[in-house]
Amino acid sequence: MDRNGRRVNGFVGLADIYNLRAPVDLVVLSACSTALGKEVRGEGLVGLTRGFMYAGASTVVASLWKVDDEATAELMKRFYGNLLQGRMKPAAALRAAQNSIRQEPQWRAPHYWAAFTLQGDYRQVIAASPKRPVTTYMVILMGALPVLSLVVVLWWYRRNRKRRIE
Repeated sequence: MDRNGRRVNGFVGLADIYNLRAPVDLVVLSACSTALGKEVRGEGLVGLTRGFMYAGASTVVASLWKVDDEATAELMKRFYGNLLQGRMKPAAALRAAQNSIRQEPQWRAPHYWAAFTLQGDYRQVIAASPKRPVTTYMVILMGALPVLSLVVVLWWYRRNRKRRIE
């Protein structure tokens, strides 16, 4: 509900992202097919990655296909650990996480680890805040929140869609 008590859909659309002013170092879109978009003649691929870069993000990590929840959570945990605790640059942190997770027998197939790509400034250094140390729980939370948010949005959408049909 908005301030006047009217219902709002709660979805963040591509237009909302393009209207953001978010000069951030890194955006991680840890959900299914987040690097995809719509091919627009004369413009190229228009999607979330381009929207966040337009809004000011230097680097975007996104996925090319439907990803496995458990493998993605583990990949993101390793990525954030490499990035923040290992002080690696985003491209190196993602590559190391992918190489690490593919050594696990259950996630050896590229389907589990190869969906995520990095676009933008691959040399960007992302530093953890010196005021607050990064804990393992924070790393897990940062990786799990986007996935959990997507699940909640999909559940809400399906529930409301069923109500409209009835």
